[in-house]
Amino acid sequence: MSKGDLLRLSDVRRVIRLVGDCRDLGADPALWHERMFEGLCRLVGATACAGGEGLWGRPQRPVRPLSAFAAGFEPDQLALYGTYMRQLTPASDPIFRALQPLPGRLVTRTRQELVPDRDWYGAAPWNDYYRPSHLDHQMTSVFQTSAEDAVDVIALHRTTGDRPFTPREQRLLSFVHEEIGRLMGQALVSATEPTPQQVSPRLRQTLAFLIEGDSEKQVANRLGVARATAHEYVKRLYRHFKVRSRGELMAHVIRRIASEHWKAVLALDEEAKQRT
Repeated sequence: MSKGDLLRLSDVRRVIRLVGDCRDLGADPALWHERMFEGLCRLVGATACAGGEGLWGRPQRPVRPLSAFAAGFEPDQLALYGTYMRQLTPASDPIFRALQPLPGRLVTRTRQELVPDRDWYGAAPWNDYYRPSHLDHQMTSVFQTSAEDAVDVIALHRTTGDRPFTPREQRLLSFVHEEIGRLMGQALVSATEPTPQQVSPRLRQTLAFLIEGDSEKQVANRLGVARATAHEYVKRLYRHFKVRSRGELMAHVIRRIASEHWKAVLALDEEAKQRT
C-alpha cells in the first residue's frame, strides 16, 4: 500500500461534514440519500451516483430493491437508469451477481475487481444501459443495515474514457458508507422501517390518538372499546415499531414524522376523529 492510497485528514473532515448534512435531512430517506450521493460525487470525483435500500439475503437470494435514488445524471441518463431498474434489475447485473457471495457487513469493490473487462464489455448491462449513458467505471458498496437482510447500496460512476477509481477512493467510499450505515434506522430514517400504512386502520387510529397526547384510557373512550383492548392495541404498536415503551414510540414517531412514509400519520389524526 502506497502513501497515496491512505485517507487524509482533509478526507476525514469532509466526511464528517457530509454525515452531519445527512443527519440534518435524516427524516426523509430520499433527501439524505441524494445529499449523500451528491457529496460522494464531490469527494471521490465521480460523475454520478445511484443506489438505495433493499433486501439481500446473501449469498442465497438475489437483491430485491425497495427504493432507488440518484444524483448527477442527465435526463437521458436518468431515463436509462429507470429502464435498467425496471427491465434488467440489479439482480441480473453481473456486478451484483459477483457481489452476492462476498461475505461481510460492508463490501466495497470496483467493477474491475468483480467483472473482468472481457466479460463486462460483452454483457447486456454495458451495451444496453451503460454505454448509451456514456458511463463506464463503477464502484459499488453494500452495507447490511440490519440482521433481517436489509441493505443500503451505493454505486458511483465515471464517464467513458475517464480514469478508473483508485484504492484511496475505494477506501473513502467505504468510510462514508460505514459511517452512514451505522445511523440508518436511528438518526437516518430507513425506507425498510415499519410504517403506519402496514398496520390495521384500528391501530392507525390508536397511533393518531397517542400522537395527539391521549392516555390509554382516553384512547379507549374515543374508540369505544374496553381499556384492556386499547392497551392491547398499544402493545401491538410497540411490537410493530420494535419499541418497548410509549416514550420510545413517541421518540420514534417524532423523528420520522417529516418523512414521506409518515406524512399520512398527520392525516390519520383527522380521519380518526371523524370516525369517532
